[in-house]
Amino acid sequence: MPEEALVVKRLKASGKYVEDANMPSVLIRLDPGRMENPDTDLRYVVPDRLTELSSGILTDSGYDYEEGTDAMLIYLSTDNLDAALHFVIELLENEMIYENRLADSARVGASLLDETERPADFAVVYPSAEAGTRMG
Repeated sequence: MPEEALVVKRLKASGKYVEDANMPSVLIRLDPGRMENPDTDLRYVVPDRLTELSSGILTDSGYDYEEGTDAMLIYLSTDNLDAALHFVIELLENEMIYENRLADSARVGASLLDETERPADFAVVYPSAEAGTRMG
């Protein structure tokens, strides 16, 4: 079973996942200190590329910068968390954007709360070594 499907399965088993009750959120945290070419345009390019790759399963919900660091926080919404996480991980691991392999600088979190902006509301799903910890 793919890693992203296991995360959703655990959330469903916990009783905290209700299909169609809200629109789950995805948070991508990018650390510019771990990039070859950090570029603020990533805040637009990454969500646009994910919307394109996923045929609209993922939609842009904005961006922010992590308090106390230079990390960029990219927020996305989806109505299909299983599929969405697959597209996010695929992009991070297999595409070069502005000379960056984003997997080297990324953490990805998922939240069942609709439109949340608090990183602490997101559980890490990528990289797998950090899965289950809180983003913030």
